[in-house]
Amino acid sequence: MSKQIFTLLQVAGSIRKTLENRYQQTYWVRAELYKMNEFASGHAFPELVQRENGKIVANLSGVLWKTHFQRIRTHFEKTVQEPLSEGKELLLEVKIVFSETFGLSLHIIDIDPSFSLGELHKLRVETLKKLNQEGLLNKNQQLKLPLPKRIALISADSSKGLSDFNEVLEAEKNRFGISTFLFNCTLQGDPAIQSILGALGKIERLLKHFDAVAIVRGGGAEVGMSCYDDYLLCKKIAEFPIPVLCGIGHSTNLTVAEMVANSHAITPSVLAHNILHIFEVAAESVEQCAKRIQQSFNEMQQLNQRAIQQAVLKISRISRWNIDNNRRDLLQLLSNVQQTPRISLKKHQNQLIHMPLKLNQTLKSTTNLAFQKSQSLWHKTANKSSHLILKQHFQLERLSKEIALMDPRAVLSRGYSIVRKDGMILSSAKSLKKGDLLRIEFYEGKSDVEVK
Repeated sequence: MSKQIFTLLQVAGSIRKTLENRYQQTYWVRAELYKMNEFASGHAFPELVQRENGKIVANLSGVLWKTHFQRIRTHFEKTVQEPLSEGKELLLEVKIVFSETFGLSLHIIDIDPSFSLGELHKLRVETLKKLNQEGLLNKNQQLKLPLPKRIALISADSSKGLSDFNEVLEAEKNRFGISTFLFNCTLQGDPAIQSILGALGKIERLLKHFDAVAIVRGGGAEVGMSCYDDYLLCKKIAEFPIPVLCGIGHSTNLTVAEMVANSHAITPSVLAHNILHIFEVAAESVEQCAKRIQQSFNEMQQLNQRAIQQAVLKISRISRWNIDNNRRDLLQLLSNVQQTPRISLKKHQNQLIHMPLKLNQTLKSTTNLAFQKSQSLWHKTANKSSHLILKQHFQLERLSKEIALMDPRAVLSRGYSIVRKDGMILSSAKSLKKGDLLRIEFYEGKSDVEVK
């Protein structure tokens, strides 16, 4: 029995004719773009697959001729705001073609971007749903943002947004002591997910060196933003142990990453201004506190000066009164002493005539006694006045010392200090918690400390 033999070309030609007769129209096919296989000629030969339970169950080659490729890509990216890249689920309009040389392929005529929009919206909704179920939507927002003096920057070193962010901070960096450290990352498309996750992992290992994280991406093309709706990335941001700030420039709706971040801004520049505003508010509070302290000090100084002046006046009046009284007493005594000999002389005038010697002796005796008494009274009065003046002097010195001790600067000079939190003087450590920022005032200078 003779065998009928066909050439390979005949078999391939027969298959081509059969398929051409069977598949004359175009078809809409749902498939994953596994590999793009783009060539310098402008053509692309993508590899299309279908997965079930993580396994590839179908695999066909596609063809995107240059005449269709640029049109399809431009329309897709303009509508979806995402690049036409590998790993995306697409709805393709194809024509089934068989070539004797290249075999079976699907010639891609068009791609429906609305299908991809639906898939992206589904991703966003699923991410929000999972985060809400896990109670993570507001977790990072519940962290208190301290003065962010040490910022870990997640951005691309060539990003215009990073340049704008740094330009705003640079003007006040020296004033507020702000420092930044860049973790260079990819910021758009699917590769951005792992890139940003890697940077967050590095920052987490260096956590004690940073106060906050800032994800900074400039505006421009809004292609590749779906990475900021990725569940794993958004979960990492929500659970991050320090505040995460987002300055992602775009004009569409907020991404999930921005929703779960501690705070966000529409551009990197606005985010930088928001950070500076935190410092401005704190600086204004410190200045007001310093003014209140200075005012209180001035008032206390004025009160002390008035008290000293009143004490000096009182002491002066008392001293003058005592001296005047003592002087009157002394004059009275002197007057009495002077009058006593005259009375005695008159009384014994007749006796003196007859007893000159006796009178002379009596006069001398009386005069000496009066003189001694006068001298004794004079010394007593002088000692009393000196003692009183010395006593008043000691009282004045004691009052002066007590007033000096009341001076706040005198208290600070003895090693004491004033501790304030949020402008209020602390007298107990019970209300303190880790991370609180305190202002300590010394006799010379002030210092900010953080509770560990």
